Amino acid sequence: MTDRRVVLITGSTDGIGRAAARALAAAGAKVILHGRTKPKVDAALAKLAEELPGAELEGVSFDLASQTAVRKGAEQILARVPELHVLVNNAGIFADERTLTEDGIELTFAVNHVGPFLLTQLLVPRLEASATRVPSRVINVSSIAHTRGRLHLEDLSLAAGWTGYAAYAQSKLANVMHAAELAARHDPSKLLAYSLHPGVIGTKLLRQGFGPVQGSSPEVGARTIVRLAGGETADEPSGSYFSEGTVTQPAVAARDAAARAALWDASLRLAKL
Repeated sequence: MTDRRVVLITGSTDGIGRAAARALAAAGAKVILHGRTKPKVDAALAKLAEELPGAELEGVSFDLASQTAVRKGAEQILARVPELHVLVNNAGIFADERTLTEDGIELTFAVNHVGPFLLTQLLVPRLEASATRVPSRVINVSSIAHTRGRLHLEDLSLAAGWTGYAAYAQSKLANVMHAAELAARHDPSKLLAYSLHPGVIGTKLLRQGFGPVQGSSPEVGARTIVRLAGGETADEPSGSYFSEGTVTQPAVAARDAAARAALWDASLRLAKL
């Protein structure tokens, strides 16, 4: 057993994920970088290793849009790291057209929610088994857009009324609901779950979804992730939602226990679990 915390951050080849990976690696954590393609992961690893000589870094590449790829990626992670203490579900997209994945799920919902949900379910046993000294954590990077999201339980792929923003906001609402439901279903001495709005951050996603908006640096966006991932103690209850570092009441829909349970059941079906 090691005291070094092992952290997996999805979507960590650039933006907020990369900033969080760098900060946590600099603080002594072993960080597993994730990206959709191996060349991007390899390039990010090489750059970080150059910036942080002696940092313990690994990489894994798989596409969150593909459940087959997520399952293979989880197998790789479990084979390579005997302990896993933190999973940061950070990867996300804002699509400009409605497309379906190979699993028949609308792309935004697949990448932003179903893929991370499946990955989390596959890694939770390892996370809980690793919680020998302090609780392990699952941290979902959501958005203030979740407050404008509506969960279409009968039409999660939005066949009846897709817009890029509606799909994005629904997926970000699902992120908050997922964290709250994880918290309700797991012993907080073993697993803590949180969701957060990082702020308006100047990332690729911000430009793609919202145009030329001036955002804060990725380092600012990573602060809450770094605090929650690196903290020894849990200062806030499992299931809490943070907006720019402050615990905040999430949208009313995210506080609806029946809706959260219904989303959980739908997610199990969509992820074929």
